[in-house]
Amino acid sequence: MIWTRVDPAADAGPGVEVTWEVAADDAFATVLQAGTVTAGAATDHTLHVTLTGLAPDSWFRYRFTYGTGAAARTSRTGRLRTAPAPGSSPDQLRFAFCSCQQINPSFYVAHAAMAAEDLDYVVHYGDYVYVSDGGTLTLDDYRAVYRRFKENPYLQELHATYPMVVMWDDGEFVNNIDRHLDPARFAAAKQAWFEFQPVDRNPDEADRTYRELEWGTLVDFLLLDVRQYRDTYVPPNDDSGLLSVTDTALPSGAVIFDEDRTCLGLDQKAWLKERLLASGHTWRHIGHGYPFVTLRLGDYDTPAARADPPAGFHVNGGKYLSTEQWDGYWAERKELMAFLADECVENVVASSGQTHIYFGAGIQPDYDDLEGSPTVMWEFTCGSLTADPDPRSSYFPDLPRDEAEASIHSLEKAFLGANPQVDFIDLLNQGYGIITFTAGEARVDFRVIDTFDEDAVATTSKTYRIPVGSLPSGAGVCGADVPPTTTPTTAPPTEPGAVAPASGARPVAGDPSYTG
Repeated sequence: MIWTRVDPAADAGPGVEVTWEVAADDAFATVLQAGTVTAGAATDHTLHVTLTGLAPDSWFRYRFTYGTGAAARTSRTGRLRTAPAPGSSPDQLRFAFCSCQQINPSFYVAHAAMAAEDLDYVVHYGDYVYVSDGGTLTLDDYRAVYRRFKENPYLQELHATYPMVVMWDDGEFVNNIDRHLDPARFAAAKQAWFEFQPVDRNPDEADRTYRELEWGTLVDFLLLDVRQYRDTYVPPNDDSGLLSVTDTALPSGAVIFDEDRTCLGLDQKAWLKERLLASGHTWRHIGHGYPFVTLRLGDYDTPAARADPPAGFHVNGGKYLSTEQWDGYWAERKELMAFLADECVENVVASSGQTHIYFGAGIQPDYDDLEGSPTVMWEFTCGSLTADPDPRSSYFPDLPRDEAEASIHSLEKAFLGANPQVDFIDLLNQGYGIITFTAGEARVDFRVIDTFDEDAVATTSKTYRIPVGSLPSGAGVCGADVPPTTTPTTAPPTEPGAVAPASGARPVAGDPSYTG
């Protein structure tokens, strides 16, 4: 799939013929495929071209042109990559994963750093745009939001450099979106997203976005939609003054444990289970907008409380930072994790975004039974691409910068104490993650960058290495007592070092097209 948008200036008119070309080289000396498509007002002058027949496991170049003679305008050159052939055995898959980009107040230097990485593609888990007001209602309103975000030269360069796998979060609609949103507004937001992102519409279910991406026999990537099928989230019922939390000892808080609450919807959940069982790949990767990990500020389900339950005790009870994520859908999350353990689904790694927080965590069916509940996957969550606002001023607005940072680190330690399955947390930094899958291991690198410095470079803050065959682990898993894997091998956070922004990530004067 290749995508662009033509600026509907006076010379473009209501509809314009655009020529697309795919070549084997930068100079387009060997054009392999070409065609013409009309970009018109019906899709806000965006266009999509689905390509077939290209050689597998290869890189190509593409571009768009409209007009003739001296009036001809040609887009920048984009790069596209085809997946390895089904049944083949590629050496590795390496992709960046990211989420959450605001226009202000920080720079898109993380995007420039990703464009300078050596990747196969980029995964964006949503909040690609932010709609948090009551005035963005119509299709034209949502289109205008995308046009504004797509003007950023660093974002354009990233799209031109790597294929991007995209999923929506709530920023593309309105905060805390679920299936009960006003139908007209929901439809307008979805239509704009499909117009402005390089995504094919499913021929059998036009709004379906969950899908499977195979990389030979190495990786089966199952991309989930955690927004459009979910039940309404349970809002916080307590305000600590610092963070809103849910106290599950209260009746309204206990709703998050209801057995019939769903995040995925019945069809998507059945699809996920079926694909996990059917997959014959070395690795199974679950990608989704927000993490499986608990976001708890207080743990009420301690070993002592479970042994001698006090009045009002609830299994997995606690004070939760947010019930918008999987903490609001406890029964379904536990069902999925128990499924992985019961069915002995091996080598599962997950990645996610949304929280603006870096996490590395072992995921279990019962987070409060570390010894008796198996670790069925490791999950890695990236920080945000931009600082919106700076976490120091967000968490502690009245403190000097150094004192705010110290207080944030104290908060991180408290969080680790309340969530013992979490191995790593970073509340402070922005950036992205990189996952490298090989036949022997999955490697995860957290990249961080100062988004207030336009000349900043990305560095590696944390690296995990997960050997193949190490998951699931725990008592009774797969018919044997496998020693629990509390933490994967942690490599020094110094390799591969700093990543400079891409030199080409600059405004291109007179270029009306956004390639991606």
